[in-house]
Formats: sequence, C-alpha cells, structure tokens
Amino acid sequence: MADLIGPKTLYLGFCGLIDSAGVAKIAGAFNQAVNDQYDAVHLTFTSHGGSASEGVFLYYHIRGLPIRTIIHNSGMVASVATTIYAAADHRTACKDAIFQIHPVQVQANGAHSSVRSTLDMALAEEARIDGILGERTTIPQEVLSDRRSIDIFIAPDKALEYGLVHEIGPFTLPPGNQVFHL
Repeated sequence: MADLIGPKTLYLGFCGLIDSAGVAKIAGAFNQAVNDQYDAVHLTFTSHGGSASEGVFLYYHIRGLPIRTIIHNSGMVASVATTIYAAADHRTACKDAIFQIHPVQVQANGAHSSVRSTLDMALAEEARIDGILGERTTIPQEVLSDRRSIDIFIAPDKALEYGLVHEIGPFTLPPGNQVFHL
C-alpha cells in the first residue's frame, strides 16, 4: 500500500501594489502552480491596493483556476486588494490585520478624457467591486454604500462577522515547506 501524503501546496508571499507588475507576479505564480499540478496555493498577502481594473482581472483569474486558494491577510489589505482577497476559497487574517474599502479613484485616460467619461469609469468600477464583495461576503449594503464616499476600516472581528474572513489567527508555515516571496 502506498504511503498517503498530504495535498501538494505552494506557499507564497506578496507585499506590494496591485499594478501590472504585481498582478503579473501573482497571476504567474498561480498559473505555475496549476501547471505544476499543485492542489492548493496559500498566499500571505499585504497590499494597499492599486488599479481597480487590474485587481478585478486578478479576482476573476484566481476564481477561474482549478486549484484551492487560501489567502491570509498578514497586515493590511486595502482598496482593490480586498476584492482580490475575496477570491480565495478560504480567507484568514492575523488578529491585528486591517481591511480598508473606499471610493474608487481613477485617473483620466489621457489629455482629452472628459470629466463625464472619468466619472462613468469610476462608477462602473465601484459597481463591479460592490457586486463582487456582495457576492463573496455578507458586508451590509449600507457599508458598501458608505464606502463610495468615505474610507471604511474593518477589523478582523468585524470582517469575520461580515464573512470577509473565515478564520482569525497567525499564518504558520508547516515544517518542511518553503515560502516564496513574489
């Protein structure tokens, strides 16, 4: 009889911006885990956010992969990083973690972008993010509405109540494993 071994898990760490470089690193590592036939990816994650559209891309990319995902808030998960965090199958946070959601901020796409076009883009991004957070969590609608005009900070206990977090506790790398920082 063959010896039974546990699931093949890749452990990653990311601390950075959600921009094209950061998204490429995370997506590339997840893609490689799928290609190498890992059963799960565990990501310790801290980010102050970044590009809403790139964050939404990464959310859907992670959700579409045939691999179990575990993301641990190891400090601060803010802005669109909260949307990426919500992609995980299982979400944990350290006891001192912070989550932040706030109004979407956009830059004009060029010298000739209209104010209306920029506003429409911001409203569309807010609707996408609210839809994702509404689908993956139980954050009350009034909190999602408030985040369109003010910064909202969410402590781990409140995140647990809202279904954003499944478990509060430290990240611990199991003995005999390696962790790779992206």
